[in-house]
Amino acid sequence: MSTSVKYPELPGVLKGRISWRMLRFFGAGAIIASVTIGSGETLFASRGGAIFGYALLWCFVGGAIMKGVQVYTGARYMTLTGQHPIAAWMHLPGPRGWFPGFLAVTSLLCFPFWLAGLPLMIGKTLNWMFGATGADSELLMYARLWGSACIILASVLTIVQSYGLLEKIQTFIVGVLLLSILAAFFATTPDWIAIVQNTFLPSVPHYPAWMIESQADKIKSIVRWPEWVEVGVYLGAVGGGTYDYLGYLGFYREKRWGAIDATEMGSVTLKNAPVIDVETENVHRGRRWLRPVKIDVGVSFFCVLLFTICFVVLGAEILFTQYVDEPPVDKIPGGHDLLSPQAAFLTQFHPSLKYLYQLGVFVAFWGTIHGAYELYTRTTREALSPLIRAVQNMPMPKLRRIVVLYCAIGGLVLMWLTEKPEDLVKPAAIVGGVLTCGLWCLAMIWTDRRFVPKPLRMNWALVAITFISGIALTGTGVLSLWKYIAKVIG
Repeated sequence: MSTSVKYPELPGVLKGRISWRMLRFFGAGAIIASVTIGSGETLFASRGGAIFGYALLWCFVGGAIMKGVQVYTGARYMTLTGQHPIAAWMHLPGPRGWFPGFLAVTSLLCFPFWLAGLPLMIGKTLNWMFGATGADSELLMYARLWGSACIILASVLTIVQSYGLLEKIQTFIVGVLLLSILAAFFATTPDWIAIVQNTFLPSVPHYPAWMIESQADKIKSIVRWPEWVEVGVYLGAVGGGTYDYLGYLGFYREKRWGAIDATEMGSVTLKNAPVIDVETENVHRGRRWLRPVKIDVGVSFFCVLLFTICFVVLGAEILFTQYVDEPPVDKIPGGHDLLSPQAAFLTQFHPSLKYLYQLGVFVAFWGTIHGAYELYTRTTREALSPLIRAVQNMPMPKLRRIVVLYCAIGGLVLMWLTEKPEDLVKPAAIVGGVLTCGLWCLAMIWTDRRFVPKPLRMNWALVAITFISGIALTGTGVLSLWKYIAKVIG
């Protein structure tokens, strides 16, 4: 039987005009921002700037904006209807549950890859911070040991901490990182004309000639992948992916905004689909309840966008150099030097600032790993509840222990079997961070028209942006995945 949705009374801050006080609604978005900035911006955005200069700025900026649109459409739907969009996707045209099943499987498969690659990255960073020396095999072993310690610590903290504490920690991390990287950005005196030109005029990426001719192992490990695979990884890493966003919407159950207060886990059926009261007062309340969503998603992806632009520009200004006499091999992040070249962002001002950069990088990656376990627990619950009743009814502490154990064991196994963390995350970034993001956007247009009454549906501008984002992300994901598979099997 369908239920009539009447929105709860608005808190005082939402009854008046938009004010700075509404920033207090920013919380869950801090987790998604912190979880994504570790690899997406710190490593891949700066690496893109180091390899291609300003040429791929359009990719990073466009990716952050399109993913912001993707997340907002899902959060908007959940706030208005009280139902997670994945529950409504059970009724997409085709076999019942095919899309939620696809998202659930791909997300679960992506978890261990990210939670193997990221700890290995932080392990290599700790090697650099503590001045570890030795043969490559020894350095790799040290990095794996550091990474294993990070996995164990993050797993334990996830099981014992509260959601409120996690939100406060991640908000602090985002604030500190944002201030430090903005200071470095403006001190570098970026080329504003190049920023504007390459943001709005897309260009096809090409490796510099010296990289193609280079015999250095680090450079050969990069150029062996087609440029569009590199682009797909950049686009997938920046801002996170579907495996993050499904769980991010799950955090909204803690907020109880709009209709979420009365929501239940599970699938929407055509008989119990929420029916929203379209009286003028209720519609007005529904629109006002979208303000916290706009604040949370908007501030989150604004932070992601700022980080992205800053790291691409810093990579282009400080690490990117054209071949003149000697190829700048040491300036390209890769191999055992994933993050040490970026220290030049701050050491250009004073050598001692290297330690501040090292601390910032450690905090960025730790914030990513620390938040990911709880985020992936929420993703698992939301993705599987419409499909498996046992998950729907399972107490959160029990599910958390299962997911943490799966991610920790899978991450440890993959980390100890792989030498290059950037290769570990490639398939996860392309599938979960690009392809499924595009499909999400296209599915949200159908969902909005199917389950939201006309007075509260997305306007034509939002529909158009969502459609463009869906086509662009899906198309890029298909191209990058095809290039990746062709290279692997070729």
